[in-house]
Amino acid sequence: MKIFKFLFIALMIGNLSLIIGPAEAWRITPELQKELDQKQANVRANPKDPAARFDLAITMAYTNNLIDGWANLKKTVELDPNYRKVGLDTYEQKVRENVSDWRLRFRLAFAYYFNERKKEAIRELKNVIILDPYNVWAYGYIALIYGELNDIDTAMDYTRRGLKIDSNVAALHLLLSEGYYKQGDGGRGWGERLEALRLRALGY
Repeated sequence: MKIFKFLFIALMIGNLSLIIGPAEAWRITPELQKELDQKQANVRANPKDPAARFDLAITMAYTNNLIDGWANLKKTVELDPNYRKVGLDTYEQKVRENVSDWRLRFRLAFAYYFNERKKEAIRELKNVIILDPYNVWAYGYIALIYGELNDIDTAMDYTRRGLKIDSNVAALHLLLSEGYYKQGDGGRGWGERLEALRLRALGY
């Protein structure tokens, strides 16, 4: 899928971590590190459970573990080819029961995406932003999906919104670069790619 093709490029351009507030470089918080550790422990205890794999993969999607996250998503489908629908049903129900939990909405967004329901995925990522306004990952994934829908202007708008929160996020500069290239503006596209490389060199 295009979204993961971009994520692999982003990983090569820069080391990404989680945002903790406006105007800061992303850093994974102790709370989210604990969450990641717990999800990894769940998979170690239940390696053949597709639900545990999916749960871990989405935590990885917002904690700077892109390649491992993608590997766990692939493993989810290998373990249960029907998990796309099962996961969607599961997280629709969980969100109905916990409407203010942004992590559940993040998972629901990905479940919609994997069922080719991209507009619903965007809606849930927008709900993530309502609940967690500084979640740059949500802005980035919204931009990626709008890009897949060929709405480049909106994709770039969400990328710029994310950069207003944190201008040091290499992946967002890469997203903006891709947008400029699609608009035929190779000069700005190259400039944003260079900025992503610069940030990568600084460890962002």
